[in-house]
Amino acid sequence: MNLYFYAFLGSLFAGLATVIGAFSVLIGKKISPKIQDVLLGFSAGIMLAASVFSLIIPALNISENVFHKPFNVFFISFGILCGTFLFLILDKLIPEDYFLKIYENSDAKALKKMWLFVLAITIHNFPEGMSSALGFFKGDIYGGISLAFGIGVQNIPEGMAVALALYLKGFSIKKSILVSLLTGLVEPIGGLVAIAIFTISNYILFFGLAFAGGAMLFIVSKEMIPETHKKGYETEATFGLIAGFIFMMILDTVLS
Repeated sequence: MNLYFYAFLGSLFAGLATVIGAFSVLIGKKISPKIQDVLLGFSAGIMLAASVFSLIIPALNISENVFHKPFNVFFISFGILCGTFLFLILDKLIPEDYFLKIYENSDAKALKKMWLFVLAITIHNFPEGMSSALGFFKGDIYGGISLAFGIGVQNIPEGMAVALALYLKGFSIKKSILVSLLTGLVEPIGGLVAIAIFTISNYILFFGLAFAGGAMLFIVSKEMIPETHKKGYETEATFGLIAGFIFMMILDTVLS
């Protein structure tokens, strides 16, 4: 039971780390768009490395005990595709016109864009929570700690992005931090769902790891990287991504 408790704590810690970034609203506009893109690129690099080293590779190793090579690769690929397509469907279901109906003013389009961004962050925190929890069931508790810590670190600039987006649109500091916290609390919910579904046996666990890895790969490519390429700082964001990838790779290697 301790393992399940640690898994939940890991996902909770990763989610609560968003609050650290949310306190950036206290310094308001002092964080430049370039720094924001670099930090978001760093986050994308962490998620990219986590999906490979902390989820997909362990899934391959666990699946070898169930299916012989090379058949295990096909099952892992199927898990990755399932995670990808599920979150593709969720992405398509976001009601883009909903926000225009709420805000009947001249800045409705900007508010819509802001709330869609917040909603996208909230949705993509769900597989992060799944990943943070499932990392503890790979057979190496330190590997789970490294994964939860890495995802927590990359949640800091995400919390900053959400809180600043709200604050710069006129929301109070208190409300900006609160909404950022709520987006992070999706992660322990995702962790509980993953624990309930994917930890019954190794026959399901390796699929869950691959599923979470696929979901994270989709989010990095669909949401995070394009966001860092909109303001002309593609090169700086790319170096941030590489730095984040190396950081997570080292973290996973040292603690595992």
